Amino acid sequence: MAFVVGDQYRTNELSLVPGGYVVCVRKSDGKVLEYDKIKKPYSYIRVISKKDDVIDAWLKSEVL
Repeated sequence: MAFVVGDQYRTNELSLVPGGYVVCVRKSDGKVLEYDKIKKPYSYIRVISKKDDVIDAWLKSEVL
């Protein structure tokens, strides 16, 4: 089960604009976080994968 990250926790203003992709991130504590409205998903995955507490990240789907 994934936790959907709310808009109030987002740091990029583009993540507040409708449209984009859904990216899932698995953290070392086992939690899976789901980020929607990602405009550049491959760049996002590349950057977030470098964090120490991230095990993996993947593209889930496109948001219409």
